[in-house]
This record gives sequence, C-alpha cells and structure tokens, in this order.
Amino acid sequence: MTFLGIALLFFLAALVVFAIDLMIPTGGVLIAVTGVLGLAAVYFAFRHSPTSGWWMLVASLGMIPVMLLTLLYVWPKTPFGKMLIAKPDRAKDFVWSDASEAQDPKGLIGKLGVAQTEFLPHGTVSIDGMEFEAVSEAGPIEAGTSVRVTKLDVGRLVVIPTRTPTDPNVPMSNDSSLDRPSNELGLDSLQ
Repeated sequence: MTFLGIALLFFLAALVVFAIDLMIPTGGVLIAVTGVLGLAAVYFAFRHSPTSGWWMLVASLGMIPVMLLTLLYVWPKTPFGKMLIAKPDRAKDFVWSDASEAQDPKGLIGKLGVAQTEFLPHGTVSIDGMEFEAVSEAGPIEAGTSVRVTKLDVGRLVVIPTRTPTDPNVPMSNDSSLDRPSNELGLDSLQ
C-alpha cells in the first residue's frame, strides 16, 4: 500500500471516528482522536508527494467548519443530544406567587376578601380563610377594607376595593388617613 492510500485511510478513519463521536460523546476524547487521525493523513500524504500533502491539508482544514456545523445542527437531533439538551415545557397555568397554594388559582378571580394589611400597592388579602399576597389595582387600600380579585398578574392576585351596595357615598377608605385632602396633610403647594 502506498503512502497516499494510507493517508486516505487515515482521513476516512477520522471521519468515521467523528461520526461515532456524534452518537456517543466522550467528552472530547474522540474529537482528539479525529484530530490525530487527520494529522496522520496529512503526514502520509506529504510522504507520498508535496502536492498530495497540500491537498490533504486543505481537505483536512476544510473539514473543520463542516464538523463544527455538524456539531451545532446535527448533534442536538441525535438521541444523546436530545437527552442532554432539555427543551422547556410550555407553561399552561403556572403561578409564581402564593396563589398557587389555592387548588384553582384562576378560581380566585371575582372572589371577595378582606385586606389584612395596608396596600401601598402590595399587601396581604384573606380569601376564604387563606391569606394571599396581592397588589392593588386602584391605589392604596386600608387594612380591613373589603376587596375583590380582578385578575392574576404574573401569578399575583390583583385586587380592587369594593363598596357596599347600600351606601355608595361612603368613601372606600372609611375615613382613614388615605381619605384626607392634601391641604390637611401639611404638604406645600404644588404651584
């Protein structure tokens, strides 16, 4: 067998070892073996003739981008690549806040509750004996105010204060400090 035949065998062996590395990743061991086989192919091609050596060098160097593209596009589709590269599941009804403690967080929408803390704009609300973190959609809310859940926003309950249907003239804050005019608060003029 001539040196050119040996060089071609080493080149083909490098391609086969690279293909095996795609299926059974070895942490770079088979990639190193592929590189050594490619260098051996170039060495034996140069032993045959300088022209053959240069062509084998060009072919070996030209295979590097092909191998990199193969690693990027083909390897993730291999069985082992699919195991290692996790695809995120689409979230359907996930909840990030403590509203997830409820059996059906979306079932809380429209429910009435009582503000346990003052909302500026965040606070705690009690609904059906359970406490949840919530945010006010309508500005500050005093503790003890009746509230209604309007929606879930990134998993957090969004509430608004509710008025009693019997007396629509009563302010929602029930004469708290939030109900005072600005001139009573001792603030300087805005002009």
